[in-house]
Amino acid sequence: MRFRPAFLLLSALVPAAAFAAPIPPSVADMLKAAVNGGDAGTVQVAVALAKKTNPQSAAEIDTLVAQYQAEAKARHEAKLRRQGFLRGWSGQGQAGAAYSTGNSRNTAIALGLSLKRDGLYWRHALTATADYQHSDGADQRERYFASYESNYKVTDRFYVLGVFSWERDRFSGFTSRLSEALGLGYSVIKTPTMTLNLEGGPALRQTRYITGENENNFAGRAAIDYQWQITPGLSFSQNLAAYGQSSDSTVTSNTALTTKLLGNLSAQLSFLAQYESNPPLGLENTDTTSRLTLVYSF
Repeated sequence: MRFRPAFLLLSALVPAAAFAAPIPPSVADMLKAAVNGGDAGTVQVAVALAKKTNPQSAAEIDTLVAQYQAEAKARHEAKLRRQGFLRGWSGQGQAGAAYSTGNSRNTAIALGLSLKRDGLYWRHALTATADYQHSDGADQRERYFASYESNYKVTDRFYVLGVFSWERDRFSGFTSRLSEALGLGYSVIKTPTMTLNLEGGPALRQTRYITGENENNFAGRAAIDYQWQITPGLSFSQNLAAYGQSSDSTVTSNTALTTKLLGNLSAQLSFLAQYESNPPLGLENTDTTSRLTLVYSF
């Protein structure tokens, strides 16, 4: 009996977590499958469910998930080291309708393609979009855009970038515009469900206007890339790029909400706004395009 006070004191000092029940094998398998699947939203849901059904093992669940994520990261990095440049690409294809306001008002065909490759040190992205309508023997809307961006990862958050883009939009006043930019980028927010990247640097632009004039300009480029996985089936994105120059500065903003429908098929509602500070005489400064498209991921 003389040991009872000491036992009670020891019990009070030992954290309750030390007596937590072990994680059931079925729950551990569920968490491992979610982590290996690579979808941050699915992992979030799996962890919440595991903690709800096993509240006494919350700390152990976090530890186990962290272990699975470290193992998955190590396997992923080993795979990237062996992977050739032509492998590891993923992408999305889009098709749907678009409604435009500003210098033109119409409903048009909207097409899009994006490809991405995230390597161990390099990250590449290709994007192409087209909005076009032809009716009554004349083009009512014609906008084409294509870009390529390559990033070299200096650290987990800091990177060096190069961007090349081409666009054609006669209703905004130009038949061709090339932009080349170099710069630095930093990931201000980098979590499984949310990222925010800020970029900036110098650029060159070559513009051919519908009036026949050509301009070559030195410019400054700034960009914001925000991605938010709201739920496993719903995501929000905001991309903004600004080119500042003496003759005609440009600000382009693309906002999109994407929801999964079935398998790799999703629906996307997006709004594109483009501002030109000094368009040709008779044209408005701002054009907008609202798109409703079906998106197939591959």
